Amino acid sequence: MLKYTSAIHKQRDESTRLADDSNLEVGDSMGGMASTATMNLDPDDPNILPDAHNIGHNLVNKLEERAVEIADKIAKHRHTESDKEKKEADAKHDQTLFLCQRDYSQPCPLGFKHVATEDGKHKCIFPASYTGPCLGQELVYRLMPEEEKLSWALDCLANWPCVQCTRRYSDLCPEKWELDTQEIATKGLCKAKDEYQGPCKDEKHAFINYNIGMQKQWSHRCQAWWPCDNSSRPGQTPDADMPITMAATAYRMGL
Repeated sequence: MLKYTSAIHKQRDESTRLADDSNLEVGDSMGGMASTATMNLDPDDPNILPDAHNIGHNLVNKLEERAVEIADKIAKHRHTESDKEKKEADAKHDQTLFLCQRDYSQPCPLGFKHVATEDGKHKCIFPASYTGPCLGQELVYRLMPEEEKLSWALDCLANWPCVQCTRRYSDLCPEKWELDTQEIATKGLCKAKDEYQGPCKDEKHAFINYNIGMQKQWSHRCQAWWPCDNSSRPGQTPDADMPITMAATAYRMGL
């Protein structure tokens, strides 16, 4: 009994000591402890949540970097699309450029208005429908050789008019071509002169058995044209789609 009473007193003494410890006092609420802990935090202490002070700044930087990346991608996409459109336009123009023999004796490209200036120059006014790469530029010159006009047409995607005439398909060879005098096995074999720089410059052809349609097809493929028949009547349609000309018929019959 004495031992039991002694144990009870000892337990009460321990409880009293715990209650006297301010750090372990039961009455101290968790909210008060949290408030005290928060008040003791130094907001300038870099060791306490170091990223919390710069989170807004870092977020803005990230957004700006992302915006720059998106803008770069859009610019690259537009540049790629622009290059693609230019290549398509160039390819389309190349297909139309040699559909006929271009008349570079004319001062201006097709659809352009020609104005003769007082100082003797040629001025070509762009049509409103022109949207090519030379939009906003001027085409004014005193002398412009055929090679320069061709170069301008390629760069600016604008063609000169087609030569308007009736072709003399009775000739054995097209312009800038001549008979191959070294070849006697094939009658009427034509070869290219040095001045011809078209895609068929290394070929030889005999056109004796060609009709006009075949000669036209060959002209478009090889970009070489038969000479104009200057004796044809005015107003006659150019390159009339006849099976064969009278002159060519007479030649083939040996008349």
